[in-house]
Amino acid sequence: MRLATRILEAQQVPSDIAFDVAEHLVESDRMGYASHGISILPGYAQALAAKQIAADTHPALLRKRAGVQVWDGRRGFGQHIGKRVMAAAIEATRGDGHCILTLRDSHHLGRMGHYGEQVAAQGFVLLAFTNVTHRDPTVAAFGGAQARLTTSPLCFASPLPGRPPLVLDMATSTIALNRARVLAADGQPAPQGALIDAQGRPTTEPSVLFADPPGALLPFGGHKGYALGLVAELLAGVLSGGGTIQPAHPRGGLATNNVFAVLFNPAMAGDMGWQTSEASAFIDYLLACPPALGSSGVQYPGQYEADNLLRHRDHIELGRGSWERLAAPAKRLGVGVGAENSRKNRG
Repeated sequence: MRLATRILEAQQVPSDIAFDVAEHLVESDRMGYASHGISILPGYAQALAAKQIAADTHPALLRKRAGVQVWDGRRGFGQHIGKRVMAAAIEATRGDGHCILTLRDSHHLGRMGHYGEQVAAQGFVLLAFTNVTHRDPTVAAFGGAQARLTTSPLCFASPLPGRPPLVLDMATSTIALNRARVLAADGQPAPQGALIDAQGRPTTEPSVLFADPPGALLPFGGHKGYALGLVAELLAGVLSGGGTIQPAHPRGGLATNNVFAVLFNPAMAGDMGWQTSEASAFIDYLLACPPALGSSGVQYPGQYEADNLLRHRDHIELGRGSWERLAAPAKRLGVGVGAENSRKNRG
């Protein structure tokens, strides 16, 4: 984490914001999501140089009423903006039992599961929808040969006493755009059924997304993922005031996130002892399922991340392409990479 923090501070990012961003990125790598980890720092460096990110900006609370908070990210670093906004919503939930929040015009928020874990750690439940603006669409509409949507992720998180929290964090596309970027950088193919090229033909070559003209990601699950993407676009884009991907809005510049989220204290719903017992019995029932042929067994969402966190307790590993992309701006900024040049970064 020290390397990521130093790279940001070398670009005049205040220390508290640099820490929040670096912590979020490194945790993403530790959880097994290189697509949202420190490999994206070079893109942030370019955006900072072009003054597309307000490096020293904190979120602004525009309106606050009983159980509702309306925030503006003011184009600040999303990992800092998201952490601060979610912390405020957690405090509101602690007092009122719930909080509905909207956030508009934040720089890339990163891995949304990070905020789910932040909420679940306090014993609360989170449901969040996110959309992306200020960029070209990247996801094809179901039945279409061109992009009309973005990855529009949704996140659900809930505490599971005695176990890692249940955290569902998923793009409504088959894979995330940054996942495709990492695959392309490391010379690896995308999964079958994840992409089409600029002519609408299926492909496993992730670089088609960055060609001119570009290809497109496909929605997961056909019409079902497409429908969820529409819901995320409308909830996050319209209710936040940040706008949707429709072409009347600017598409140049840096990807911007808008959010619609609900936090809830499950104690408001009744007997917590019964809730804990029932949830535990249900998870036990799931995990006791015999494994399918060729499978290692059933997991619930969040176990994969918790297992990776233990595995990467004291280090993260980067692919060669990702490391080279990170080392270049570090050296340009005068930040020594030293022993980290093994591509096994110990923070």
